[in-house]
Amino acid sequence: MKTIFSIFEKRSPKTIWLLSFFMILVLTIVQFRVDSGIDITLFYIFPLLLSSWYGNKKGGLFLAFFSVINITIIEVVLTEHFLDNSEPNSFMFSYLIPYLIAYPLLVVLVTDFRSVHQVEITAADTDSLTGVHSARSFYAELANEILRSKRYSHVFSLAYIDVDDFKKINDSLGHTEGDKLLIEVANVLRESLRATDVVARLGGDEYVCLLPETKQDEAMAAFVKASVLLKKRMTKYKWGVTFSIGVVSFEKMPDDIKEAIEIADRLMYSVKKTKKGNIAYQVYQTQV
Repeated sequence: MKTIFSIFEKRSPKTIWLLSFFMILVLTIVQFRVDSGIDITLFYIFPLLLSSWYGNKKGGLFLAFFSVINITIIEVVLTEHFLDNSEPNSFMFSYLIPYLIAYPLLVVLVTDFRSVHQVEITAADTDSLTGVHSARSFYAELANEILRSKRYSHVFSLAYIDVDDFKKINDSLGHTEGDKLLIEVANVLRESLRATDVVARLGGDEYVCLLPETKQDEAMAAFVKASVLLKKRMTKYKWGVTFSIGVVSFEKMPDDIKEAIEIADRLMYSVKKTKKGNIAYQVYQTQV
């Protein structure tokens, strides 16, 4: 679902900074025009949060100091703090310095928290060994694609891939070599498919690939290419494995992600049980 937050995420840091700068200017004008007894300095926090979370630390710090300067100038103009020589020090310590500390500190804390948050999100959405999508990330992508395909009447394809005899690699060559094989499979799939396609490792030696807006003939062409490249790469490294692949093109939408994966999984296992190292294709459509 599209929210105001997703709109901000799609904007460049420069656009976010300009929006935040404009908001501060508006607040400055409002503060200058309202009664001096009304304190709106708290509202400066919102553009600072916006710039810090969706922009960058440098831009956020600039806006923080810019806000403090504006607040100070307006406070001086409206309340005439410096008419009495005894007041500057009092104003400095009770008004100016707290904002000079609070606003930049807010920017630093928010940008640092955002950085940690992004690292955690990336770690959760990425398979730690291969660098492709994790199962969690893939399920979210598939759920979105099902909803999108239902809405716009698109066809999408889903491939389920299993490495045949992978256990023999681990047993004979060791787990380190097995990990290298898994990484190479992920690399080949990414090289073979489009940038818009989603490659994920569900765990062990099983991979899935989501091909949005892809009919059966396009999916077949993609996996013929991927299959050839996989065989070449396995031969190059002398890994005696093959690949059982099931590719389903959904003309009729599945009810949910579980059903979609089960259909592709069954097709892949039908290959594995009959003749390993092959690709099976299926069009999932409305039964008449």
